Amino acid sequence: MSESDGTMTMTPDACARACGPRGDARRRAILDAAWTLFLEKGFERTTLGDIIALSGGSRSTLYEQFGDKDGLFETAIMLKCSEFIERMRQIPLDGGDPERTLTEFGMNFTECVLSPESPKFLRLLIASGDQFPQVIDAFFQGAPDAVRQILSDYLREATVRGQLRVTDPDHAATTFLGFLHGDQHLKMLLRPERLATPAELKKFVEGVVRIFLDGVR
Repeated sequence: MSESDGTMTMTPDACARACGPRGDARRRAILDAAWTLFLEKGFERTTLGDIIALSGGSRSTLYEQFGDKDGLFETAIMLKCSEFIERMRQIPLDGGDPERTLTEFGMNFTECVLSPESPKFLRLLIASGDQFPQVIDAFFQGAPDAVRQILSDYLREATVRGQLRVTDPDHAATTFLGFLHGDQHLKMLLRPERLATPAELKKFVEGVVRIFLDGVR
């Protein structure tokens, strides 16, 4: 690792050590440990020592991979965003029945945003927003905006196929996602014990889909 210019950069030897399955496993262990601690303690109260102790990694590996705690935080946030987007991309948005397709999309979306981890994640973002505005911007681009684009593309294609009549797919996608948030999002943050049961959530999503389709068929 070189520090000649005041910043830490990965040398070829360090890169060789970090690459490969073992390097990937060490990197993931550090990220998982950091994420757990950031959610439990917040960014400020989490130390590199905490992360190293939980992950079983080393300080040198952490610096080689992420530079510092700030870099680790940013990487962890973006990893969670990419995992969320990947889950949403797995939903087959094809030429099948729009009601079935949108219901599956809606269930996956609500299960993600109403997961037990979500309120901790949002509080972490809020608490860190002033210190990491670039992370907040990247979060919006990497999660909400990306999901909206996935849905917008589907609505546009369904209109071309003649299944739906959507004049503004971007606006329609925003509206549909807003319907899905409903009051469950506030309950998740303020009174999680009042969240809908899985059966109630399925009924809610199915109702949202029917109302939405009434306006675009």
